[in-house]
Amino acid sequence: MIFDQEIYELMPQLDLGSKTILFVYTWKAVSDALQLPGDIQKCYFGDDKCIAESTNQYLRKYGKGNIDLGLPPFDNLPIDDITLINSPGPLWISYKLKNQRLKGFENATITGITGFNRQPEMNKMIIELKIPSLVCHGDYELRGRGVILYTNSSGSTKSDLQNVRLKLNIKNFIEYRKNRRYLKVYGVSTQIELDRWILTADNLFKENTDLTLLLNRVINENWIEFWNEIEATILPVYTKSILNIVNNIIYNIPYDELFLTH
Repeated sequence: MIFDQEIYELMPQLDLGSKTILFVYTWKAVSDALQLPGDIQKCYFGDDKCIAESTNQYLRKYGKGNIDLGLPPFDNLPIDDITLINSPGPLWISYKLKNQRLKGFENATITGITGFNRQPEMNKMIIELKIPSLVCHGDYELRGRGVILYTNSSGSTKSDLQNVRLKLNIKNFIEYRKNRRYLKVYGVSTQIELDRWILTADNLFKENTDLTLLLNRVINENWIEFWNEIEATILPVYTKSILNIVNNIIYNIPYDELFLTH
């Protein structure tokens, strides 16, 4: 927990009673923030249809986060740096993505969900969803040397995955803290289908704008071949970002409190 700086500086000046009152109010605010929002429908264990509807309701209302409730946003996820290509040798090329942010997950729609039962670790937990557009913005570094071409460039890049369908196979277990059950997701295997991938990278060849535009066009006209080459590298990184944000939410909310029990 991070205290407001003014409150932190005031603490030494308070007497014991004032400190106690401040602590109680602060703890209450934190506790309230770690509950499922009251306007989100709760479901019974294993009611897949209800759980899908409730999750979609959550995404529509809180996809961009809520500071007051302590809910992190889904619309601007940080992405680890990625080395897409690294082929050393006489003819070599290195292409790295840095400072990436993933946008669009807040517009996801759950199309299928299963495994959220009373004992989730005993079942296959699967989530299927579709996303109209999953966009990643950031920077790139390109290093390359060939027979007649040499490049050492950097710039901004945008990757747009359109009409995405994801199937997430989730590995989880239940951990106990203070006699309460908490769901912990420790792994996700992801399957993806998409209708189109559009890549834009500026300044690929500093002295030749025409060549930069040509390379962008070649990649986008042959996007399936290029995507097949990088999918195995880029998909786990995207999945990790999604996994982190999900764990940040469920870590502080007891699993049983997500459901109706009677």
